[in-house]
Amino acid sequence: MKSKICLSKPEIFQGILKLFLFVLLFAGTKTFAQSPELTVKGDAAESVRMSQLIVNVKVVGNVAYTTAEMHFFNSGSRQMEAELIFPLPENVSVSRYAIDINGKMREAVPVNKNKGKQVFEAIEHRRVDPGLLEKVDGNNFRTRIYPLMPNGERIVIIGYEEELSAFDKNNLAYQLVSRYPKKLDKFEINVSVLGTAASPTVNENSGEQIVFSKWNQSFQTSLKKENYQPSEKLVFNIPIQENAPSVLMQNLGGQYYFYGNTFVEGNKTAKKVPASIGLVWDNSLSCKTRDLKKELNLLDAYFQKIKNTKVTLYFLNYTFERQKEFVISDGNWTELQSVLKNTKYDGGTRFSQINFPNHDEFLFFSDGLSSLSENTLPKTNSPIYTITSSVSSDFAFLNFAAMKTGGNFINLNQLNLANALDKLVNNNLKFLGIKENYTITELFPMKGTSVSGSFSFSGISLNPKSEITLLFGYHNTVLERKITLDAGTQNTTDVNIEKLWAQKKIANLDLQYDKNADEIELLGKKYGIITKNTSLIVLEDIRDYIAYDIVPPAELRAEFDRIKKQEQDTNLARQKNNWESIDTYFTALNSWWKQDLKYTAPKQLPKPKVKNPRTTNNRVSNVSSSRSRTVPPGFISGVVIDPQGLPLPGAVVSVNGVRGGVNTDFEGKFTIQAAENSNLNVGFIGYESSQVNVGRNNQLRVQLRESSQSLSEVVVTAQGVRRERKSVGYSTQVVSQESISNNAGMPQALVGKVAGVQIAPSVTSDKMISSEDETNSDSKKDSDIEDEDEDVQYAESNGIENQPKTWNPDRLYLKALASAPKEKQYELYFELRDAQERNPAFYFDVAHFFYNQGDVKKALQVISNIADLGLENHQLYKTLTYTLRQWKDFDDAVFTARQIAKWRAHEPQSLRDYALALEDAGKYQDAFDQLIKALEVNYYGEMSGQYEGVEDIILMDINRLMIEHKELKTGKLDKKYLDKMPVEIRIIMNWNLMDVDLDLHIIEPNGEECYYGHRSTQAGARFSKDFTQGYGPEQYLIRNAIKGKYQIKTNYFGERELTESGPATVMVEIYTTRAGKTSKTLKTIQLGKIKENEILAEIIW
Repeated sequence: MKSKICLSKPEIFQGILKLFLFVLLFAGTKTFAQSPELTVKGDAAESVRMSQLIVNVKVVGNVAYTTAEMHFFNSGSRQMEAELIFPLPENVSVSRYAIDINGKMREAVPVNKNKGKQVFEAIEHRRVDPGLLEKVDGNNFRTRIYPLMPNGERIVIIGYEEELSAFDKNNLAYQLVSRYPKKLDKFEINVSVLGTAASPTVNENSGEQIVFSKWNQSFQTSLKKENYQPSEKLVFNIPIQENAPSVLMQNLGGQYYFYGNTFVEGNKTAKKVPASIGLVWDNSLSCKTRDLKKELNLLDAYFQKIKNTKVTLYFLNYTFERQKEFVISDGNWTELQSVLKNTKYDGGTRFSQINFPNHDEFLFFSDGLSSLSENTLPKTNSPIYTITSSVSSDFAFLNFAAMKTGGNFINLNQLNLANALDKLVNNNLKFLGIKENYTITELFPMKGTSVSGSFSFSGISLNPKSEITLLFGYHNTVLERKITLDAGTQNTTDVNIEKLWAQKKIANLDLQYDKNADEIELLGKKYGIITKNTSLIVLEDIRDYIAYDIVPPAELRAEFDRIKKQEQDTNLARQKNNWESIDTYFTALNSWWKQDLKYTAPKQLPKPKVKNPRTTNNRVSNVSSSRSRTVPPGFISGVVIDPQGLPLPGAVVSVNGVRGGVNTDFEGKFTIQAAENSNLNVGFIGYESSQVNVGRNNQLRVQLRESSQSLSEVVVTAQGVRRERKSVGYSTQVVSQESISNNAGMPQALVGKVAGVQIAPSVTSDKMISSEDETNSDSKKDSDIEDEDEDVQYAESNGIENQPKTWNPDRLYLKALASAPKEKQYELYFELRDAQERNPAFYFDVAHFFYNQGDVKKALQVISNIADLGLENHQLYKTLTYTLRQWKDFDDAVFTARQIAKWRAHEPQSLRDYALALEDAGKYQDAFDQLIKALEVNYYGEMSGQYEGVEDIILMDINRLMIEHKELKTGKLDKKYLDKMPVEIRIIMNWNLMDVDLDLHIIEPNGEECYYGHRSTQAGARFSKDFTQGYGPEQYLIRNAIKGKYQIKTNYFGERELTESGPATVMVEIYTTRAGKTSKTLKTIQLGKIKENEILAEIIW
């Protein structure tokens, strides 16, 4: 089970700065990314808490630089991990990220976002602790806190610059709120305000007395407490010098970067009152926690102002639907207000469904996040006023959408009601640029930016002294504001002006991200600013920076340069791609296909192997070694075996004296970073631990012998690993030795004895039973897996049938839905959702419930919620893609698959998924080209376990496409790979989670079982590589199928994944070919806990 610690919604104030202070709430709070969210894995999640919070704020002019130092403490007895997602205000990005490494804070460095993911995941598999902070959808940021050792703490520092908005002509306003539901060991806030002649004045203060005192050229205040539960609220004004625009400058290499702020106010002119308004109301799931009160208050003020108009309401989520026209008379909008107050929020978001009718203007209430289509709006001649109250919005999109139509972007997080209303009822000033001045360059913001009161600008001057004239206007009215630049008097070292300029430039380029992506990445890397394609990374070891060619922080730079100079490129991590081994895989496939096999009934069938064997023989452990060129420099690879020579999955391997370690995979293999002559500690429950000296070897074979101390109990843990009872620090179920010995096998021994584990006998019925709970029986439409496409036909001799799964979860919500009248089921779904809102399996189950009733529209609406459950969560999107493909929603499947391919551009499986979605949509050439890209994509050698072997599957995809679509242009592929290799039955199993071990098993009509341990059968079948990491896929091929029943099964060996993406979702692709005509069937299934012999489908041949 996975609990959540959710951070509450940050306090928002009107016209003043929001300070990011991580206001925490504990498990059970329902929240989306609108609030900072800390997710902790495991039943012991509440053992992780924030123990210290230290916030430092420095205000210079109208710029505030904030650093939040957070100490996270794990009071439990288990190693823990947490993931933190937090939003930042409009146009603000993180520019500092640091984590503690071996007791010292280490600063992060910028890296390309996709490269950062690859490096992070490659190193993460060694069980060391890299850090990665990345920007995800909207203005949200994500990082991982790992490892949180038992009774240990981790420290994370986040820093960013932010502009303070002018509250009025005379003051900047600042609000600081810090609340926490439990006591902190240490709580500290320090505020320093520089460059103001008069003291800041405290307007509001709850709690301790807070007073500013003068210190040199600044005013300061602080609050320090121990064993303290903070509930502070501090609001103060910072005086602005009258008629003196604030300008700060810095000289860098003869270029003078400047940043300024001024207050601009012209004579306001009211816009024409609209006779017809289109009100677009985003009621997708991600908008459920918008600040409805603020939005309704703005509408109320607007309608009271304009008095009379007509408003047509449109709901936007997975669909775009007109609701009703409302007549507003003398400001009375009671009926419309009631509808908005009672709106249900459901589904993902598709801006692609919007079709703007004719209205005088549009009010567009949304967070700007289109989870299931591109973030673009259709053209309209009417102004669009984009309005958000969500902290987690895509501010750049909303701003640009309003700007290009002549409307305004209204951010209710930053504007008070009066200023927000002003943007709706008046023609606002626009920034028109500057008067001709050739010594001023790279000035931002861009022309056309709306101006309302406070206006900040930044650029580069080629001279230390200059004068610029800012131009503002609307219609034929132009206002001028002269600004004097003088580096001699305006120079500062308190704020990084160059970085502020870079942030302003990035914010403007981000308005058209696709066009400016390359330039944004260059700026992000140069200035250490997180962008959509730039992340910040921290690595533990200097050799990792060298291996992955990442320039380290300043404290490691000298050593980095020295080693690089001495060793040059010999230590670079090797990148590879699947193209390198395509010839080997194709030759093997082609040789197999050309075999002239004549099947005869077997004399004796091979016995299936057990993947996770345990033995009791006692032998002395030994170590053998050999040099291998495939092991990266500085690493040791090897295998851990038992006395019988069989692999020991889950054994722990660590370097003596070094924190952390690695676990062997299901083949007993491991790779760990270790120097020459290091000592490795190797251990496994029930076996004697062994210490091995590496010497000069880089490949080891370690054999453990069983412990002489027998175990009296078997403890079944959440990972399905046998451990001694005293070693398990979380929820377990104990089964005595006696209760196991009298059973045929472990699964049967656990029946009725382990909570949450249910074992059902195998089913051999020729007809199909539900694969879900009996109350959710699949209808004939879904369970027979019949495809209505012309090119997919099934006869009695070539049928495919679904079979029952042996895991039977207690899904009470499905029983409730099934018992309700059909007309009340959708309303009941909302009621049931309250307790399941963050559970992907809930939406998957309910969507299939509606689909099996024939209500495809509701099914798609419900399943689309999965897209709104996580920001850039590729594993959730895989679940969604599988289902959309099965249900023939090809356009949406192409989008979700393309998003995954963009987020995971280094994964051949993700590119293959995209190619198959393109094929479904009829884009055969694009699909073919994408499959070639999947073979060409580069990845680090350490990730071979996840990606190597997929060539086998992709080659057959390419081969099938060439056979079915002879018009394809195949010039990108060498002619020697064009040999056609049709097969009669092809079965592929994919899954959505990275760190699970799933196995495909095919029972042929003669009873022979084909799987990873028996890869060729007497009937002539061929099986692909076994994937114990990554997403598979695994493939079964048979050229000349024998008559009878083929049973498709899976063994689910559990997951090591530490993030919430729901249970493993499997997609089975079934291709059958008769007389040159190929039929395709897709089946998507969610699995349960660790299970064996789960039946997915059958083929009758």
